[in-house]
Parts: sequence; structure tokens; C-alpha cells
Amino acid sequence: MKVLVIGGGGREHALSYRLSLDEVIEGVWVYPGNPGMKITPKVWPMGGEVNFERALSIVRELKIDFVVIGPEKFLFEAFVDRFKQARVPVFGPTRAASFLEESKIRSKIFMKEFGIPTADFGHVGSFLEACSWIESHPAWTGYVLKLSGPALGKGVVVTRDAGAAKAASREFFDQRPPGIEDGLVIEEAIDGKEVSLFYACEESCFKFIASACDHKRLLDHDLGPNTGGMGAYSPCHWIDDRFLELVEEKIVKPTLAGMLKRGTPFSGMLFLGLMVNERGFYLLEYNTRFGDPETQAFLPVFEGNLTEILYSASTGKPFPKENQTQKKTALHVVKAAKGYPGLNGQAVQAGQAIMGDAPHLSKALLFYAGVKEENGILVSNGGRVLGFTGLGASLSEARVHAYESLSRVCFSGEQFRSDIGEVK
Repeated sequence: MKVLVIGGGGREHALSYRLSLDEVIEGVWVYPGNPGMKITPKVWPMGGEVNFERALSIVRELKIDFVVIGPEKFLFEAFVDRFKQARVPVFGPTRAASFLEESKIRSKIFMKEFGIPTADFGHVGSFLEACSWIESHPAWTGYVLKLSGPALGKGVVVTRDAGAAKAASREFFDQRPPGIEDGLVIEEAIDGKEVSLFYACEESCFKFIASACDHKRLLDHDLGPNTGGMGAYSPCHWIDDRFLELVEEKIVKPTLAGMLKRGTPFSGMLFLGLMVNERGFYLLEYNTRFGDPETQAFLPVFEGNLTEILYSASTGKPFPKENQTQKKTALHVVKAAKGYPGLNGQAVQAGQAIMGDAPHLSKALLFYAGVKEENGILVSNGGRVLGFTGLGASLSEARVHAYESLSRVCFSGEQFRSDIGEVK
């Protein structure tokens, strides 16, 4: 098979790397990809600006058998719908089904309608409404403010203080960042541990893919602003089969049934962000695609035919019957550019030369994200630039291998967390 992956970051590098390992794969083309992906055999980045017409032309010219969508942006732009209209097998939900991620308020209303456990919440359209909502919930132990529209993983503020929650809402409504056009969701903060679960879905059928734990804050000890993610590990060793059974009964099945009932059947990757404590588990949010950077952690240790699973979800064929097991552990650390995540007018530094010996990393993988080629060399070209995935028989071993690899490839101004995978 020939596969086209849409996207250009570290997630797409990990996706194309893992797909290329399946025996059925002749090659993986990545549009646009990035030049760092050239280190992976059978993977070819294509460059250019992504638009659907060019993507479809690539499918026709190369006789692509199957398309996998990476970033949510292209789901919201109806790439899946248009590929389906062109009779091209494609992995990802339709534009209508993508509302689970695109709109936080519509997603929360859906959870409430179909009895899915989640935090109490409200939806506001102005600073005054936000203040009123916060004042009317004095018993809450904390507040989570989320931009309701797409915010690239950065539109979240968590605080224990009502005054700080009001100040954050004022900043959102004054600065009008992307995502505020759909208003602001204010949720009760829930204490516990976070875990991400991934399911390949085809309407009422689903197959568990992996668990992972993400680190969102920029700095060690979960300090600093939220980012798109500074690292992750997989699997999450503190959950068990019984936990997964309960999640499937209380969240996955009701979600897929609810989507069918409302006429927007879901096929693609269902990514659940959960908070777990002694009282149970709560769905924080849906995502409708592979996670970034969780994918860079779980795919290198994924066992099974990934191509067959994704193709089955795209075409309605039965999923492979084998239960998904994961014998090894992986831990992924992100190196980000100076200035990332670019808040308060701070510029994200670009154009820094990537220096090192990537092809000779041992017991670790390097995935390129925000890079481009200038005068024959790779330079930084984004917020998250490089990602290092260590592999091992245990979390501690994978962590050692990930951090040992960091010094092998570097760039000026890089920043990364030193505590990814430290389980408290």
C-alpha cells in the first residue's frame, strides 16, 4: 500500500515512521511533512502549502491507497468529507463529527445529554458573564477556563483563586485570541491524575490503541503556561484492564451511540482526556485525532498492524481480533524554541541551526517537528522543534534512554523539561 499522511510536525513524523514498519506498506508520503523526516526509510516529505486540491492531486498522481489526517485543522476544513466524496479511503472524522473537539461548549452539552461523567460547567460570552458565573459558584475548589473554539492546545487556564479566574477571563475577552469567538467555558477544577486514552473507531465499533500521560506545562514541576505538550510517556502503568472496561462502558460506547443518534456517526481516532481520582473518572475533553506529543510516545511501542486497523476504521472492514498489548514503554521529551509558547507578545525564536548526529541515536528515536531546510542545513521553524523518544522495558529505563539522547541533537535557545515521566 501507498499511504499519504497530511501534516508536517512531530506527530506526523511518528505516524509515518510507524506506518512504514508494517509489511504491507510500500511507502509513506507526508504532505507537507518536513525535511527532517528524510531520516526515516520509506518516508518522503513533499513540502509546499497544504490545500485540498493539491492533496487530491497527489493521491491521483502517486496512486495513493489510503490517507491519514494528522492535525485537527484539516478535519475542521472538511478534508475527510472531500476525500470521501472523491472515493478515497481516509482515516479521520467528518466535519460534522469533529465538533467534539472543535467546540468545547457543544462537546460539553453532548456529554451532559448522553450521561458521560464530566465536570460541572458554564458557558459565557463576555467578561461580565464570566464574573457572574464565577461568583455564583463559590463552593468550587478551583476553576478551569477554556476557549470554546479551536485554540491549538493553548487556550486553558487553571486556577484555585476566584480573583485569578476573573483576571484570566478579562485577558481572554480583551485580547480576543483564536477560539474566543465561540465564547469561554468555565468548569469546576477536578483534582486527580490525568490520562489520555486512544480508540480507533468506526461508527459503533472501536478498538483500544494505547494509553499515555502528557505533560502540558512549559516548566518542571508543572509550572509555567500551558503548551501543546512538552512530553509524554506510554503506557500509563497505573491503570488496569478493569479501568479500561469501565471507560468503554461509561464513555466510549455512549459517545459512539450518541453520535449515531444525532446523525453524525464517528469514524477515526477518539482521544479521551480523563481526570482520575478516588471518586472515579471524569472526561475533561474529547479530541478527534492522534495526540501531539502522545503519538510520539505510544506509536514506537505499538504492537500490531497499524495500517490494517486504521484502514478498517476508514472502510468499514472488521477490526483485527487480536487484543492490543504493549510490552515495552516509551517516554518522549520535546525540545522547544526560545520564546515558546509565544504568550504576551513574546516572539518564538526561529532559524537556529540543528546540530548533531540524529541517525546514530541508540535506544531512542528522534522525531522532527518545527524544522525547515536553509542552505542545505536544518534550522528551527516552529515552537516545538525536536522530540526524543526513549524505549525500554520499564518507564525508568525509557526515561534514561530519552534523556541520554537529548545532547546528541541540539540548537541554540532550546528549552525542555527535565522531569517528564517522574510519577508522583
